[in-house]
Amino acid sequence: MSEETENNQATNNPEEKKSSAGIWILITVLALLGAGVLGWMYSKESSAYESCQTTNAQLEKEMKSMNEALGGYIEGATNDLRTDFQQMLKTYDQLIEKDASKSDSLQAQKDSINVLLAKLKDNRNRSYYEIGQLKKRNERLREIMNRYLITIDSLNTLNVDLTSRLDQKSSELDQTQSERDELRKQNEQNAELLTKGAKLNAFNFKSEGLRYATFGGNTKSVNRAGRTEILSSTFTIGENKIARPGNKTIYMQITDPNGQVIYRRPNDVTQVAGSEILYTGKREINYQGQLLDMTIVYNLEGNEIPSGNYIVKIFADGALIGKDTFTLK
Repeated sequence: MSEETENNQATNNPEEKKSSAGIWILITVLALLGAGVLGWMYSKESSAYESCQTTNAQLEKEMKSMNEALGGYIEGATNDLRTDFQQMLKTYDQLIEKDASKSDSLQAQKDSINVLLAKLKDNRNRSYYEIGQLKKRNERLREIMNRYLITIDSLNTLNVDLTSRLDQKSSELDQTQSERDELRKQNEQNAELLTKGAKLNAFNFKSEGLRYATFGGNTKSVNRAGRTEILSSTFTIGENKIARPGNKTIYMQITDPNGQVIYRRPNDVTQVAGSEILYTGKREINYQGQLLDMTIVYNLEGNEIPSGNYIVKIFADGALIGKDTFTLK
């Protein structure tokens, strides 16, 4: 059988035609159902979108109303923040004055505050949320500032305490030095009193010119300079219990009417009050703190002396202990 004959047979088969029509009907039904479902879904989404738009519009309207209602409050809060930040800057300046060692970290905090102040100078409208964020930042900066305040005040308190203690120690040291100086002064005064108290005292003087007698080698008192061969001074060393006992040298210095010291050799000198003086005569004694009568003489050995008033001074232990005068005509 030929291929054309087979095709004609298939086309003309009633069963096959019926099956093909059923398939197309099913496809059409499914297509209609799908279109209905899609239409329903589109309608639902459209309704939801319109509802969202309505809700957003309502929210925007409510937000606008809220911002308008809070406008005065927000502006007031902004001004309060600005004032607060400016006050904080002043406080940081004071902290830097108190403790320059922390100036770098304190300046960093000031820079942060200045940044926030720059934002607040912007005149645009701010939301309640933005103001809230600025307030939170303000609170954090204030906490940091308070910590600095506590730290620096504690350091200042410590410094004041240390300064007070130092002043107290300095006062105690001054008092100790004052007491020491007073004690030294008292000791010096006591030493001076002791020195004065230990100083010997010569009194009961009899100073005169003498001449050897013609017979017997004795001497006699004369009142004329031309007849004088010996200058003599007799006196008493007073009693002194605090003077150092032992051997002592007593020096006599006689000054003539012309103010010249009478002496034998240029090296006849002794120390008195830190200076050297010429002496006329001297004598060694053993002093035991009791009264002691003594005489010192000077032999003119034929030398002439002028008429007039003569001054006699007696020295011991580097000090003047007595003085007398006599006259030769």
